Amino acid sequence: MFIILILTVNLRIKYIIMQAIQLILLNNTKNNFRCLITRAKFLQQLTIEVCHQLPDILAPYCLVANIRNNQLLILHTNTTARASLLRYHGPNIIKHLQKHPELSNLHKATIHVRSLPFLSDLPQQQRTLISQKNAALLRNVASGFKDASLQSAFLRLARRANPYS
Repeated sequence: MFIILILTVNLRIKYIIMQAIQLILLNNTKNNFRCLITRAKFLQQLTIEVCHQLPDILAPYCLVANIRNNQLLILHTNTTARASLLRYHGPNIIKHLQKHPELSNLHKATIHVRSLPFLSDLPQQQRTLISQKNAALLRNVASGFKDASLQSAFLRLARRANPYS
């Protein structure tokens, strides 16, 4: 019984200490947190606005990472191919964002390739499966080729047969 009482007192003291630390942190850095949240919301709104200027196939893969000195727009995407497309659309994005008074000095956009964690939520494209009959035809065609690389390509395609068709 005595041990349980000590453990209870120790847990209560730890809880009080944790509350005191949280109060100190919040009181000293409350404005910093508020600034950080405001900045994050601003970048999120810019991401939405930039995505409205992009083709539907590219928009989900674009993220406004930062704006530096109201002159440089930094965008992130997950592949180099999409980065090239974003570079192509960059001047139009800049023109559109310059319409906002706070972004009138915006002159340049840079695109970085980064892994985007929110993309794991997007559905992954599945391999196209072919019927058993088409797979048999591909194997038959492959057997007629003398070129080994062409034959192996057709055999790889034949392996995409749907086992349930």
